[in-house]
Amino acid sequence: MAKPKALMRVGGISSMARSLRLLEDKELSAEMRTASKAAAEKIVPYAKAAVPVRTGALRASIKADATRRYGRIVAGTPTKVDYARFVHRGHYLGSGGKGRKYPGVKYLSKTIPKAFPQIIDEYVKSMNRIAKAFEKKHGVSRVYGRYK
Repeated sequence: MAKPKALMRVGGISSMARSLRLLEDKELSAEMRTASKAAAEKIVPYAKAAVPVRTGALRASIKADATRRYGRIVAGTPTKVDYARFVHRGHYLGSGGKGRKYPGVKYLSKTIPKAFPQIIDEYVKSMNRIAKAFEKKHGVSRVYGRYK
Protein backbone atom coordinates (compact mmCIF):
# COMPACT_ATOMS: atom_id res chain seq x y z
CA MET A 1 0.00 0.00 0.00
CA ALA A 2 1.35 3.42 -0.93
CA LYS A 3 1.96 5.90 1.86
CA PRO A 4 -0.52 8.79 1.98
CA LYS A 5 0.94 12.09 0.88
CA ALA A 6 0.88 14.78 3.53
CA LEU A 7 -1.37 17.74 2.75
CA MET A 8 0.09 19.90 5.52
CA ARG A 9 1.78 23.08 4.40
CA VAL A 10 4.80 24.63 6.11
CA GLY A 11 4.21 24.58 9.83
CA GLY A 12 2.05 21.48 9.67
CA ILE A 13 0.06 20.33 12.65
CA SER A 14 1.30 23.07 14.99
CA SER A 15 0.26 25.76 12.54
CA MET A 16 -3.17 24.25 12.03
CA ALA A 17 -3.68 23.83 15.79
CA ARG A 18 -2.78 27.48 16.30
CA SER A 19 -5.13 28.57 13.52
CA LEU A 20 -7.96 26.55 15.08
CA ARG A 21 -7.30 28.22 18.40
CA LEU A 22 -7.28 31.68 16.82
CA LEU A 23 -10.59 31.01 15.06
CA GLU A 24 -12.04 29.29 18.13
CA ASP A 25 -13.17 26.35 16.00
CA LYS A 26 -14.23 23.83 18.63
CA GLU A 27 -15.48 21.21 16.18
CA LEU A 28 -12.22 20.77 14.25
CA SER A 29 -10.20 21.17 17.46
CA ALA A 30 -12.09 18.24 18.95
CA GLU A 31 -11.47 16.16 15.81
CA MET A 32 -7.78 16.95 15.98
CA ARG A 33 -7.64 16.00 19.66
CA THR A 34 -9.50 12.75 18.91
CA ALA A 35 -7.04 11.82 16.14
CA SER A 36 -4.07 12.51 18.40
CA LYS A 37 -5.56 10.46 21.23
CA ALA A 38 -6.34 7.55 18.90
CA ALA A 39 -2.68 7.50 17.88
CA ALA A 40 -1.54 7.61 21.50
CA GLU A 41 -3.91 4.80 22.49
CA LYS A 42 -2.15 2.47 20.07
CA ILE A 43 1.10 2.93 22.03
CA VAL A 44 -0.42 2.08 25.43
CA PRO A 45 -0.43 -1.75 25.01
CA TYR A 46 3.26 -1.65 24.03
CA ALA A 47 4.10 0.49 27.07
CA LYS A 48 2.13 -1.77 29.42
CA ALA A 49 4.00 -4.79 28.09
CA ALA A 50 7.40 -3.11 28.56
CA VAL A 51 6.99 -1.61 32.04
CA PRO A 52 8.66 -3.48 34.93
CA VAL A 53 6.06 -4.90 37.32
CA ARG A 54 6.16 -5.43 41.07
CA THR A 55 2.64 -4.61 42.19
CA GLY A 56 1.04 -3.72 38.85
CA ALA A 57 0.08 -0.20 39.95
CA LEU A 58 2.43 1.48 37.49
CA ARG A 59 1.23 -0.67 34.60
CA ALA A 60 -2.40 0.07 35.49
CA SER A 61 -1.73 3.82 35.57
CA ILE A 62 -0.50 4.04 31.95
CA LYS A 63 -3.07 5.78 29.73
CA ALA A 64 -3.35 7.98 26.66
CA ASP A 65 -4.05 11.69 26.63
CA ALA A 66 -3.97 14.30 23.87
CA THR A 67 -4.03 17.92 22.87
CA ARG A 68 -4.65 19.35 19.41
CA ARG A 69 -0.94 19.20 18.59
CA TYR A 70 0.11 15.82 19.92
CA GLY A 71 -0.86 12.66 21.72
CA ARG A 72 0.94 11.67 24.89
CA ILE A 73 1.26 8.68 27.15
CA VAL A 74 0.75 9.41 30.85
CA ALA A 75 2.18 7.04 33.44
CA GLY A 76 1.79 7.39 37.17
CA THR A 77 -0.29 9.63 39.39
CA PRO A 78 0.90 12.35 41.76
CA THR A 79 -0.42 10.58 44.86
CA LYS A 80 -0.39 6.81 44.34
CA VAL A 81 2.18 6.07 41.62
CA ASP A 82 4.54 8.99 42.04
CA TYR A 83 7.61 6.88 41.22
CA ALA A 84 6.82 6.45 37.50
CA ARG A 85 9.37 9.07 36.44
CA PHE A 86 12.11 7.44 38.52
CA VAL A 87 11.47 4.03 36.99
CA HIS A 88 11.56 5.51 33.48
CA ARG A 89 14.52 7.90 33.81
CA GLY A 90 16.47 6.35 36.67
CA HIS A 91 17.46 7.89 39.98
CA TYR A 92 20.22 8.19 42.53
CA LEU A 93 19.91 7.26 46.20
CA GLY A 94 22.62 8.86 48.27
CA SER A 95 23.39 7.69 51.78
CA GLY A 96 26.41 8.76 53.81
CA GLY A 97 28.69 9.21 50.81
CA LYS A 98 27.83 5.78 49.43
CA GLY A 99 25.23 6.48 46.84
CA ARG A 100 23.71 4.06 44.41
CA LYS A 101 22.54 4.85 40.90
CA TYR A 102 19.53 3.02 39.52
CA PRO A 103 19.39 3.18 35.72
CA GLY A 104 16.08 3.92 34.08
CA VAL A 105 14.11 1.36 32.10
CA LYS A 106 12.82 3.79 29.39
CA TYR A 107 9.62 1.77 29.02
CA LEU A 108 7.83 4.67 27.28
CA SER A 109 10.64 5.89 25.00
CA LYS A 110 11.42 2.44 23.65
CA THR A 111 7.83 1.54 22.80
CA ILE A 112 7.07 4.50 20.53
CA PRO A 113 9.32 3.32 17.65
CA LYS A 114 7.70 -0.13 17.87
CA ALA A 115 4.18 1.27 17.48
CA PHE A 116 5.08 4.03 15.01
CA PRO A 117 4.51 2.01 11.79
CA GLN A 118 0.96 1.19 12.90
CA ILE A 119 0.18 4.77 13.82
CA ILE A 120 1.63 6.94 11.06
CA ASP A 121 -0.61 6.08 8.10
CA GLU A 122 -3.87 6.51 9.99
CA TYR A 123 -2.64 9.68 11.72
CA VAL A 124 -1.59 11.30 8.44
CA LYS A 125 -4.96 10.43 6.88
CA SER A 126 -6.81 11.93 9.84
CA MET A 127 -4.78 15.14 9.79
CA ASN A 128 -5.19 15.47 6.00
CA ARG A 129 -8.95 15.06 6.38
CA ILE A 130 -9.00 17.76 9.07
CA ALA A 131 -6.80 20.07 6.95
CA LYS A 132 -9.19 19.70 3.99
CA ALA A 133 -12.18 20.39 6.23
CA PHE A 134 -10.39 23.46 7.63
CA GLU A 135 -9.71 24.83 4.13
CA LYS A 136 -13.28 24.14 3.05
CA LYS A 137 -14.82 25.69 6.16
CA HIS A 138 -12.58 28.76 6.50
CA GLY A 139 -11.37 29.27 2.92
CA VAL A 140 -7.68 29.43 3.89
CA SER A 141 -5.02 26.94 4.92
CA ARG A 142 -3.56 29.04 7.72
CA VAL A 143 -4.56 32.00 9.90
CA TYR A 144 -2.17 34.67 11.08
CA GLY A 145 -2.63 37.07 13.96
CA ARG A 146 -2.80 37.28 17.73
CA TYR A 147 -5.03 35.60 20.25
CA LYS A 148 -7.99 37.58 21.57
